[in-house]
Amino acid sequence: MSDKKQQKPNSKERILRTAISLFARKGFAETGMRELAAEAEVNLSMVNYFFGSKKGLLKEILDDFLSGYLAIAREKLAGTGDLHSRLERFIVSAVNYFEAERDSLIITISELPHDDPEIVEHKASWAGQMVEIVNRELCLPHGEKPGQNIPATCLAPMLTSLMASRFLFGPLMEEVKAGSSRAVSTENYTKMLVGILLQGITGADNKGGERKI
Repeated sequence: MSDKKQQKPNSKERILRTAISLFARKGFAETGMRELAAEAEVNLSMVNYFFGSKKGLLKEILDDFLSGYLAIAREKLAGTGDLHSRLERFIVSAVNYFEAERDSLIITISELPHDDPEIVEHKASWAGQMVEIVNRELCLPHGEKPGQNIPATCLAPMLTSLMASRFLFGPLMEEVKAGSSRAVSTENYTKMLVGILLQGITGADNKGGERKI
């Protein structure tokens, strides 16, 4: 009995890691449950035992990744410091997180079947939390200045998409130009993002040297 209890967490983790790899590489729809079980070296019934279904497995992947992302947003966007410093520390942490969890990021961004209300609703519940954080920490304080209000429903996906683009388009850019994914370090990538968000592509447009978002 004790041996089975020790095996279950290992089997569950193996299934989860295998699913992340397959879903990111082949796509959720193209990955079969039997293939997944074989790759994870478990019985098919064990996949159903732990996750209920392939959709349940996808939800767990989303929950694991998005809970980590929201934890970063809550911690780094809040607290002391001006807009620049808070946004910078959030981007640095989020980009490093995306790099460490690249496959989960790809799944989270790409696996949004709009014809599946269950998955849409599940992801929307997480997106709503991110919108609330961005609205509270960025949009409302910044929106106090006339003509500078940016809806959180626009800014939250902008931030995520811009940070994620390095990892989503990396393989494609390698085909365009070999070595491009290694030409810019993660540190310099985060600096570029902060600069673009706070100053725009053309740079500062005022005497103070900083463009307000």
